[in-house]
Amino acid sequence: MPLPRLNGTLTPVGAPRYDQLFTDQLVTVMLAVGFDEYGANRPVDGEVEAGLLARGFQADPDAALARLAAGKRPAPQRPADHFLARDITRDAASRPVDMVVSLVRAGDGSAGGDAGSAFLEGLNRCEIAAYAGHGRYGTGPDFDYNFTADLVDEHGTIIASFSEYRDLEQALHDRAHANKRTIFAEYRLLLRQGRLVIRRVNSGNLVVNLRNYHADEFGSHLMVDQLKTDPNVRRMSKQHFDRKYRVWLFNGCRTHDYFLNLRRLNPDANAGGLDLIGTRRVVYWSALGASLLGAIDGIVYHDDYRQLLARLAAVNPDDASDGETGPSHVADLGQRP
Repeated sequence: MPLPRLNGTLTPVGAPRYDQLFTDQLVTVMLAVGFDEYGANRPVDGEVEAGLLARGFQADPDAALARLAAGKRPAPQRPADHFLARDITRDAASRPVDMVVSLVRAGDGSAGGDAGSAFLEGLNRCEIAAYAGHGRYGTGPDFDYNFTADLVDEHGTIIASFSEYRDLEQALHDRAHANKRTIFAEYRLLLRQGRLVIRRVNSGNLVVNLRNYHADEFGSHLMVDQLKTDPNVRRMSKQHFDRKYRVWLFNGCRTHDYFLNLRRLNPDANAGGLDLIGTRRVVYWSALGASLLGAIDGIVYHDDYRQLLARLAAVNPDDASDGETGPSHVADLGQRP
């Protein structure tokens, strides 16, 4: 039986509630760039900052914090880079609207827990929050390495070490082929024998759900296994969110996997109105900076949701690598008053 899920729609009706987003002529945005074990996030870090500056934002944290205070918005409580753009758009009464963007970047992953905390804080504090990074097989955003693993011999001597999914997967594939087993059987057997020693690195993980929507992919089993056995992992369902209207955008492979649990497990966030945008197929790091900046442009130009999805699809080309074709993003909109 297939797991329950919300797939979202390619043809959403309506637009963000700009009257609520632009209260006091100010809109606040959290942008976050997650972590990639091969360093693909680092160019995105610079691209997003350069894109903000090119759009007229100032890297002036004091001015940004002062504008938040003047607009009766809560002050950030976690480290981030803050940018301010004055008169970047207009409200329904043609009055100028300023935008404060808080940018969180995982960087080298060494402070993934802090980056995750800053993103969580921004999810609650800001009207709009957007993440770009790995979807981690539908489990949630992530800001650091997932694991390190050692393969040991029968005497406990390390014969190989891994910190990336694909390297471990290839090693297990080769062993499985030699032993005439599936890679999943090889993985489970080595765990039982104590010959595959995995050390969790979950401080940067924000767990939306632990449903394994990708059971045919080895990495999903490793990901879910490690998160399920970690008593300290941060679950989105345990977070407190104020009741207010907000928009959340998740740019990562197949992040519509998040929708069902975000609807079921966060009643406070949903009570004030929560519009969700996620991906329905594989997307690539090379497009993630443009996706975050495209979200900024969509708000500035008052896109409705169909226009915003088209804007995102335009910078996320379709190569059918995962069997899915067509536009990259879908929306699942909260209840309208």
